[in-house]
Amino acid sequence: METIKVLPDELKGKTVEDMAITKSAVVIKFTDGTFFDIYLDKTAQSLKTSANKLDE
Repeated sequence: METIKVLPDELKGKTVEDMAITKSAVVIKFTDGTFFDIYLDKTAQSLKTSANKLDE
């Protein structure tokens, strides 16, 4: 089993605006427009993470 590490400093101080949970993913939206995703990569059969920020 793969261990996923989230660097708390990258998320520290952010306020959660919304969250969506499905069978294969969790997406957390922060009030500053940052999204943090935890999802199942079906081809690799492992959990992956990504973070991105939408600029308006």
